Amino acid sequence: MGKNRLSRENIDLLHRLKTQFPDYYKYYGRKISKKLSKKSLDLMNEYYQAFSLDEEIINYHELKKFNKKLIFTEAKFNRVNIEIGFGNGEFLLKSALANPDELFIGSEFYVNGIAKVLKEIVNLSIHNLKLTNLNSIYLLQSIQSNSVDKIYILNPDPWKKKRHHKRRLISADNLKLFNKVIKSKKSIYITTDSKDYLKSIKEISKTNREFFGILDIEILSDSNCLYGVSRYQRKAIENGGKIYLVRI
Repeated sequence: MGKNRLSRENIDLLHRLKTQFPDYYKYYGRKISKKLSKKSLDLMNEYYQAFSLDEEIINYHELKKFNKKLIFTEAKFNRVNIEIGFGNGEFLLKSALANPDELFIGSEFYVNGIAKVLKEIVNLSIHNLKLTNLNSIYLLQSIQSNSVDKIYILNPDPWKKKRHHKRRLISADNLKLFNKVIKSKKSIYITTDSKDYLKSIKEISKTNREFFGILDIEILSDSNCLYGVSRYQRKAIENGGKIYLVRI
């Protein structure tokens, strides 16, 4: 992996892109939970370009007349999976390591999470994992239709206050976009411990049944591979909450 160092003119790629294309990085909520250490900053500067899709995605949107949509059809990967909002990357890293013949794309606005996963990519020589710090909608808009096998959205922020519901990732428009890029139905996996968020997803599905059909909903047991896979899930479980899985 030492061969993938950035050239001097590309040092601090992420900062440069955010400065030049700020709209692509806009999200609600905070982006950094704590200041990145010098070691993490050096890691980002040295390796982010090699494992990031940011430039490709931005180029697609900025040069639509000339660029085709992104198609992840390399011969060495037989499946393509996306996790939106991977946090510290526990599930993303575990999945990529367990399935070396599949490509995993992780989208996360949390810069500390990007740095943590990038460190593991380098240390473990993971070859089947790509990252983006962009707003995930730009990622999905740039991908060829019917080219993704699974999309995982594990315990997204429920934005509990009613005035903040419009900030929720799971909306009718976004679900239609997710539905456009997946290869088959029931390939979008959403988990939540929020009964209100679950109710909202049900209502969206009910009023858009022609797009989504009937949802598959279950309460996860501790034997399910999606149970307890993130800090947010474990916190909910410790407080006696249930983890709901919705497949669309």
